Amino acid sequence: MLALRLLWRNWRSGEVKLLAAALMLAVAVVSGIAIFTDRLERTLVQESNMLLGADLIVRGSQPHNPDWSALAAEDGIEQTTAVLFSSMVYAGDHMHLASVKAVTDGYPLRGQLDISTIPFASQAKDIQTAEGVPAPGEVWVDSRLLPLLHIELGDSLAVGEYELVVTQVIIREPDSASPFSFMGARVLMNMADLERTQVVQPGSRVQYQWLLAANNNALDSFAEWLEPQLSKHERLVDVESGQRGLGRTLETGRSFLLLAAVIGVLLAGVAIALAARQFSSRHVDQVALMKSFGVSAQRIRQLYFVQLLLLAVVASMAGLLVGELIQRIVAASLQQVYQIALGTASIYPYVISFATGLICLIFFALPSLWFLPGVPPLKILRRELGVNTLHLWIQVALAFSAILLLIILFSQDFALALSVIGALSGVLVITAGMALGLLKLSRHIATNTGSIWRLALANLQRRREQTLVQIVVFATAIMLLLTLTIVRTSLIDEWQLQLPEDAPNHFLVNIPPHDVEAVQQMLDEKQLEREQLYPMVRGRLTAINGTEPTEAQRSANGVFNREANLTWTDTLAGDNEIVAGQWWDKWQSSAEGLPGVSVEIELAEEAGLSIGDKLTFSLGGLILEAQIASFRSLDWRSMKPNFFFIFEPGALDNYSPTYITSLYLPLEQKSFINDLLRRYPTMLVIELDRIIDQIRTIVTQVSNGVLLVLWLTLVGGCLVLIAAVTSSIDSRKQESGLLRALGSPRRLMIGSVWAEFSVLGLLSGIIAVIGAEILLISLQYWVLETPIRPHYIFWLVGPLAGGLFVGSLGALSCRSVVNTPPAVVLREAG
Repeated sequence: MLALRLLWRNWRSGEVKLLAAALMLAVAVVSGIAIFTDRLERTLVQESNMLLGADLIVRGSQPHNPDWSALAAEDGIEQTTAVLFSSMVYAGDHMHLASVKAVTDGYPLRGQLDISTIPFASQAKDIQTAEGVPAPGEVWVDSRLLPLLHIELGDSLAVGEYELVVTQVIIREPDSASPFSFMGARVLMNMADLERTQVVQPGSRVQYQWLLAANNNALDSFAEWLEPQLSKHERLVDVESGQRGLGRTLETGRSFLLLAAVIGVLLAGVAIALAARQFSSRHVDQVALMKSFGVSAQRIRQLYFVQLLLLAVVASMAGLLVGELIQRIVAASLQQVYQIALGTASIYPYVISFATGLICLIFFALPSLWFLPGVPPLKILRRELGVNTLHLWIQVALAFSAILLLIILFSQDFALALSVIGALSGVLVITAGMALGLLKLSRHIATNTGSIWRLALANLQRRREQTLVQIVVFATAIMLLLTLTIVRTSLIDEWQLQLPEDAPNHFLVNIPPHDVEAVQQMLDEKQLEREQLYPMVRGRLTAINGTEPTEAQRSANGVFNREANLTWTDTLAGDNEIVAGQWWDKWQSSAEGLPGVSVEIELAEEAGLSIGDKLTFSLGGLILEAQIASFRSLDWRSMKPNFFFIFEPGALDNYSPTYITSLYLPLEQKSFINDLLRRYPTMLVIELDRIIDQIRTIVTQVSNGVLLVLWLTLVGGCLVLIAAVTSSIDSRKQESGLLRALGSPRRLMIGSVWAEFSVLGLLSGIIAVIGAEILLISLQYWVLETPIRPHYIFWLVGPLAGGLFVGSLGALSCRSVVNTPPAVVLREAG
């Protein structure tokens, strides 16, 4: 096979080794990032699922269809069940409204249930992981239930008509943020005892849970089949829908990791394009010789396409092996340093990494080789003959198409793809104008500088086209590395600031109006940081402008299918912002005199609401009509009381409200909850400290993951810079040989090379910072949903680091240019 022989010949002569090395290293970097990111993301999802106790839960007001259990078992899906309800529990003359959970063997499927014989145990030696569930006749309880009921381990408490023996206290459990856990201290019992309690009767408010988990893709397929089978009283719950704040945190973490992977893809494409450009320039003479022997243009294209295809397959396979080794080393380091054991990766990152090599070669390398069949045969004799190349705009269009395709395939996030494409377009436009202007300015500066700088700036002016290409390449590489560095430092710091150490970690709910002032005083005496106390009633949105919500609106947001918390206030919370309409100090009701209501903006957009629309609510059977006065944005991750609907003051005075607030309670003051509940037994306490700890763990893991990915991506950036420098080595050797033959000292040559690349790096750094800010602004707004903030320190760091890094790398890569004797260089040129 002629193509194979030519490939072997080119390999032995060294001409194809640079392209092969660039391709192999590019695929290695991409696959290392992709596989590691996939493993880390799966681990984050799995660890987050520990808060649910499963990967997926079917929740409903009735037990699930038993036929579904048989089908799930056939697919190898683990399953167990739980029943949750609120009930008064008794011990002697004491009672408490508790959150009771009856479970079957196997609970929990994800995470662990930590128990102890010591109430409020915090030392690891006092805590053990439960190996099962309470035995029939036994019950495990929350630590705070013991002082509330004045009992100890070994005593009995009654749930309904049945007494059970308290044998353990619960320290930590999954699903601690389910709606029924809000109703008081947890009581965990065996499902076998549920019927004996006689608590669950027709019409009782009970939640049935069917917990599912699987370590393969079977659960996704099963969930896709199951969802249409569910009744209107059942729904599928995963970590993102079940824990809204945690779900958004997980989604933000996923976006960070995808961004890191996308940057690796872009650097890979740039490196391959530069290597292919050099490969094609070295093959001009070979093609001219082949054409002089009568080989057709179509045959030449076929030969080179087959060579590239063989090279891509072999190099991509080698790159995959290296990438697998890289990610295994990184994962092992992560486990050793941070005690995080990553799960196994799916097949997708391997497939997409292998495809990356083929796509990059087709879109980045082939355009550089496409002009080769047009080389005239006389080129072998007349070296000064020009060669027609593919139009620059076509090459750029193909490159952008490849980038868009790779980003969409890699991240499966269209907003992320458009953000990156927009930033790259900005870099190209800025480079076209700014680089030319800076080069002209450097020409004027050169007249007042020493010989080293004068020679360096003259080289930049003489190779203007190549200089512009290198500035674009360097600026793109530095922009991507800057973006990832800022993501690792600034953006993640901003993200962590959204959940500070003193974020509210407890909610107080169901505070009667006559106890509000006393509760407020009790909290203030303890000097606890708290939010304002909001009045709250439960109500269901039943109509919009007199019409019931459509199925599309019901499916868009669950608030249309359940009761929502309604409140009123004249003070806008700090994390709320009016984005449309007027707040109460400026709002005037319509002629109909309906009270005003402010609606959360995402709900309004999903439901297609407009300012002035009329909403109808049902509050315990009573009807209330209101008119939309404004739309608000709010942060669901703030751990503060937030509401979909806020009415104007006085609108709900006649609907028997209770009050709600949130506060930060340090761990050492945890027992204060018991004092509070003894004095106000009807109050409900929602403990969010465990959820907050889980969110902080996820943020830390994402931060560490991005840091490790940054080091991998830095390798790709160095590869791009080396390829860009290497592409000009031949012409530099000839110039250096001529100058040294004319008596120029070696010091002058080394200094001019360093100065030339330092100027290139400085100019590239300036452009890169602008491009990075464009990319970051779009990412902050569209993808990561974080506040838009400039990053001033990088305006100084970017250009300086670019000049130093590119200058040093250029001088190091061009050492052979200076060290080669002039006679050798001139003989080769001749």
